[in-house]
Amino acid sequence: MRVKRYILYFLILILAGAIAVSIFFAVREGGKDGGPDVAAGAAPDEEALEAVDGGEIYPDTGKEEDKQENDGPELLEDHYSSSSTEFKTYTFRCPGDWSVFEEDLGRRVVLKSPETGKSLESIMIMVEDSEGLEGGPEDMISTYMDLPQSEVIDGEIIDYTDVVIDNRPARISGYYYESGLAEKAGQAAQEDAPGETDLVTCISDSGFTYIIKYMSSGIDKETAGRQFKDFLDGFFLSGEKMGSREPDTSGSVNILILGVDSGMGREWGRSSARSDINMIVHINLETYGTTIVTIPRDLWVPIPGHGDGKINGAHAVGGPELAVETFEKFSGLEIDNYIVTDFDGFIPLIDYLGGVTVEVNEDLADGFSNCYLSKGVHHLNGEQALALCRNRHRNGDGSTQGGAWAREREAAKVIQAVYEQKTDLEKILAMPAFVNFLLRYTWSDMGFMDIIRLLPVLGNIQSSDISIRGVPSYSKMIGKASAVVHYQEETSQLFEEIKSQ
Repeated sequence: MRVKRYILYFLILILAGAIAVSIFFAVREGGKDGGPDVAAGAAPDEEALEAVDGGEIYPDTGKEEDKQENDGPELLEDHYSSSSTEFKTYTFRCPGDWSVFEEDLGRRVVLKSPETGKSLESIMIMVEDSEGLEGGPEDMISTYMDLPQSEVIDGEIIDYTDVVIDNRPARISGYYYESGLAEKAGQAAQEDAPGETDLVTCISDSGFTYIIKYMSSGIDKETAGRQFKDFLDGFFLSGEKMGSREPDTSGSVNILILGVDSGMGREWGRSSARSDINMIVHINLETYGTTIVTIPRDLWVPIPGHGDGKINGAHAVGGPELAVETFEKFSGLEIDNYIVTDFDGFIPLIDYLGGVTVEVNEDLADGFSNCYLSKGVHHLNGEQALALCRNRHRNGDGSTQGGAWAREREAAKVIQAVYEQKTDLEKILAMPAFVNFLLRYTWSDMGFMDIIRLLPVLGNIQSSDISIRGVPSYSKMIGKASAVVHYQEETSQLFEEIKSQ
């Protein structure tokens, strides 16, 4: 089947070449000439780049009705084209049965291989305003190449490769490393199993830089390099739509985030810890709309197989799996992934990100959590941020109830602020390092493809896209337990609204 497809491509190229040559001679005889912009340093064939100024190219059939019926070049079924008018249209050939996810009409595009077997691949295309790249593409690549030498990655630098992308000279840089995510794919059992390959290249045109990033897991670096170069051979800046391939539907994702009360010298371990911080993060992967739902730790709910109890006890008696089942039953949402951390993990994570800036809307002085902050904007280190998230001895700032309700909202604000710490491009280029670091201090069911699924929206979610909502609830004594009970009708409406986002 693949051979037949290559033959088809070859015939299409022959036909396109014949048409181009015919038009070239027809235009030259008419006294017209011209050519597209070419990146500095390229040495393209002048005759091959000759084109028509001020009009579209059609095969001359001699029939006026044929010219009227055609409104552009024939679209290639296995090719995707960007649609944004902000930058020059780019087109690429889609590998096999890969999925294509698009954001901002092609400003961000992610391709991923089918989720079969132990080998996984993905390619991401990012279009950036060249003036917005501090130090230019060269500094961007230099910063990227510092990652494999860090303690977090400890990777092997791959010798760069010079390539030509649509008659523009480019260079592939990258590294080979082993990710903690490999264990989730069952690859860690074999010492000689291939790890992860991360490659990047870029070209510039008309004030924009087109960054192309390749990521694979379970594929040896030589094969990964060849497949990336094969993809680049089919990438070109056409300036007009040439592909008919429509992007796949992105959908939405729900992530359960739990902060459990283990660590800091406490006797009980992670497996028996209660979840004091509970959030469901809903992200619409097409619109970037994001809702963080805070859920009281003392919320009284059915815990499957264990009767009714406080929702924070689900993790203590059944770990993340039972916690996910409990939160799904309560909310009616399907939880795609979970991320759990404790006191020992939260502090280094915040410090790794360089701290976090948050606005505190009331004066806080709490000896229990050691949170002492005045009203205003603060840049907090990991220890200070943890104290803020643990502080439940407070009145509230008027946006919610005091006590634990105010603490949960503050924790959600910290999660939001952490997200906003870095620019989108920095997040994406540094993703392998961040994931490896994250896995040191959290436990999660997220795998390589789960991370890839989220890449298109990284950095595109702005503060205005994020809303923080709490479960409508009130305090109540149930037997001898001080618990929280939710308003059923209002809570059902909340989660129905989230489902429809």
